[in-house]
Amino acid sequence: MAPPELRPDVGISPPADPEDVRGPDPASGPAAPAGTGNTPGPAWARERRDHTSLPPELWLEIFRYATHVARARTIAPPDAFAPERPADYAWGVNSPTQSMRTKCTLVRVCRAWRALATELLYEHVVVSGTRRMQLFCRTLVESREVERKLKEAGEGGAEPPLGHGRWVRHLEAHLFKSVWVLQLADYWQCTVRAVSMCQRLRVFSCVWQTSLPRGLLAALEQYLPSTLQELYWEQDGVLIAANEPSILTSTSFLSKFSALRVLDLRKICVLDAHDSLQQGVKFATLTLPHVACLALPTCPLLLKFAAALEMPVLHYLILDASGAPRTVWAYWLSKELSGFLERHGTKLRTVELLPAATPSFRPGPVGISAFLSPTTCPNLDTLVFDCREKAIAPSTAALSQIDDRDAREAASRIYVAASTSSTGPATPPLEAAHPRLRRVGIRGTGVSRLYPNKPTQTQAHLNAFTGCRGLLPGLEVVRTLGFLVGTSTDPLAPDIFVWWTEKFEHVGVDLQDGEGVVWLLEEEPEKKGSKKSSEKVSRVDSAGGKKASMKMEVVITVPAPV
Repeated sequence: MAPPELRPDVGISPPADPEDVRGPDPASGPAAPAGTGNTPGPAWARERRDHTSLPPELWLEIFRYATHVARARTIAPPDAFAPERPADYAWGVNSPTQSMRTKCTLVRVCRAWRALATELLYEHVVVSGTRRMQLFCRTLVESREVERKLKEAGEGGAEPPLGHGRWVRHLEAHLFKSVWVLQLADYWQCTVRAVSMCQRLRVFSCVWQTSLPRGLLAALEQYLPSTLQELYWEQDGVLIAANEPSILTSTSFLSKFSALRVLDLRKICVLDAHDSLQQGVKFATLTLPHVACLALPTCPLLLKFAAALEMPVLHYLILDASGAPRTVWAYWLSKELSGFLERHGTKLRTVELLPAATPSFRPGPVGISAFLSPTTCPNLDTLVFDCREKAIAPSTAALSQIDDRDAREAASRIYVAASTSSTGPATPPLEAAHPRLRRVGIRGTGVSRLYPNKPTQTQAHLNAFTGCRGLLPGLEVVRTLGFLVGTSTDPLAPDIFVWWTEKFEHVGVDLQDGEGVVWLLEEEPEKKGSKKSSEKVSRVDSAGGKKASMKMEVVITVPAPV
């Protein structure tokens, strides 16, 4: 008699296998793969495991990884001492153009991917010119209208229709001098309208090479969200004495954004800075309670403007020498820098000096020793500068404060070397020891500037920090930012860097390359009965503590016994 047939419409199902519920038994060893042999695998192994089972959150992270571009979501300066790696991985191959092409491809694959990748497409928008600003504004209006109609039909959510403007986190608006005068009015109107539809904007960057129309700052102040966190403002041809509209003369624009954390004004070009300083221009006192990072040009008028600001949590300062006007006397720069440091110097923990964007190798107008006074910047922890800057040198009063004889003699040699160099020492000289400086980063270093038989300004800096160790008791790390010994094509690069590392090791300081690696020379124990001793250049990763070595054999000739 044949067994009764089980039909799917009867509602009877076979009893569940206990292994299907509990999973594989650890004591029985690994389970056989599903679909192999005569016995099928458990239910948890028979489930479909392909890309369709990934949750949307993982897909979004994959898309974000594939379209990553550095500094797309923020203008905050990256940590200069973050370990650098060679650009041979996925995060280092994307350009803004390639990233945008990938985003446009993702939203055209299917509806599901379009719903996920749309926010990536609009999170960082760069608009230049009148025509593109009009198209972007039209896109925001049409997307908001579509959501409004869906909501009227009962298909939308509870939140108000925001369109694609809900995804915009960083908006860059560019306007160059080549724009026709007849198109300027349309550009400004579309810019204000686009800003008004980006209610969740976090970063606003503007690059405007023309004078601003009257009423623009008031309109931006009205429509930019008060939750704006980062602001980059680049403007050419600013005339302060002529009372033209400017972010510097507005008394209420910056104070509206109480959540502002990064303020970048390094590219504001003031044409009448010298005349304005002579006329004694005054700036309003504004309060920015959350600004932690401030970027300025080495322009005395901008330093005077920043000195009038109230920034209680400021700790990161960037001074860009490429924005310094050449018509301003050095007297005004020294005076206004002293006034700025008198107001904010005690709060600074990180100072970064950027060189001038010129083919010449001339140093910047601000010396690095201006921030190494224990009374001016007593809490300074990190100092970053270019190798073209003038090297520090102690004063005669500072030499008398060093108790150790060897350290005092080393500092005296630095004083003599800096006085006789072609560039001269940095001003002002070190008058006293700075107890808090812990990290120093030197940019622009290459292996060609480290050869001991070819004196360069880079070597002057390295010798200065080893010689002035008695005036910098808290110094721990000196790093050559941007220079990676492991990727150098010069076969002598490890040996040269080890030579400098041993000099710094003698004074108790770590010299690291751009990867954060300390290169050392270690001797291996000699094997019994061998006539060869070997040495190895070891690289110690300061971040992870990992150690790799490159072995070098040194042949020693042993004379025959008599």
